[in-house]
Amino acid sequence: MEITRLLTDDRAVSPVIGVILMVAITVILAAVIGTFALGLGTTQDTAPQSTWETAYTDGPPDTLTLTHASGDPMEATRLSVVISGSTTTGANGKHRLTNAPFSMTGEVAAGTEVAVDDSVASGLDLSEATVRLVWEDEDTDDQADSATLATWEGPDA
Repeated sequence: MEITRLLTDDRAVSPVIGVILMVAITVILAAVIGTFALGLGTTQDTAPQSTWETAYTDGPPDTLTLTHASGDPMEATRLSVVISGSTTTGANGKHRLTNAPFSMTGEVAAGTEVAVDDSVASGLDLSEATVRLVWEDEDTDDQADSATLATWEGPDA
């Protein structure tokens, strides 16, 4: 008689399973909400790994050629040349590779050259300048989401 009552009595099973399910759902919801609240749910592109070579010709006007020697290919829309410290009017600042004077399109891969020359600013003097090639994440304008791929400093910088 005891055996049949033991097999048919299931009162304790349902509350235990209910409590376990409620705890599991709470933990899953807390993890999902926490992930998005802490910003872990957003994705960011990582900067490409690449090697760039530089060749400088003292002018006037000066010419600096940046050559993608090896590494990951990247879209030209994500690249900018940033010039600071130049004594030439109009040379300092960020120059996107997709805009004049570079007007590059498509993919920048090994062997691609970027010439910083008289087309950037008339009578370009880079002797005291610093030139950086910068990659930017396309999803944001925040400078924290950018990476400097190559840096060159003029001989008098």
